[in-house]
Amino acid sequence: MKRSLLLVWALLATLVVQAWAVDDKVAEEDKKFEGTWVVTMMEVGGRKVPEGEFKEMTFTFKGKKYEQKLGDKLVEAGTQDLDPSKTPKQMDISVSEGEAKGEKQLAIYEIDGDKAKICAAIHGDKERPSKFETKEGSMSMIFELKRKKD
Repeated sequence: MKRSLLLVWALLATLVVQAWAVDDKVAEEDKKFEGTWVVTMMEVGGRKVPEGEFKEMTFTFKGKKYEQKLGDKLVEAGTQDLDPSKTPKQMDISVSEGEAKGEKQLAIYEIDGDKAKICAAIHGDKERPSKFETKEGSMSMIFELKRKKD
């Protein structure tokens, strides 16, 4: 009986340590996104969006919160949950402000220093993109971002 109890405690301790390690990796990934990013390329449904339509678009990340703006106007805001353990890395977006308030958005991302790329399904779509591409007729989108220097 004592031995079984010790095994249970050892298993629980291992699970707690593993959960902390995962949380640390997610926190590291959140920190990589910290700051304001400008959109350098946008694609929707297999077509590049003309630069004039996103020229003033920015994303600002702070911890698990984000804001998307067009100039000074808030487009949407909410939270993102990152999962860097997946390939490609995954992002679950929960919109709390804007037209898509209450919607979820499934995405994949990659980040390399001051450059990032996000490929997202349309709000409410239950299928996450698996590649950084959009198809004609779909409403999936790609954002290429560059960190804004102060």
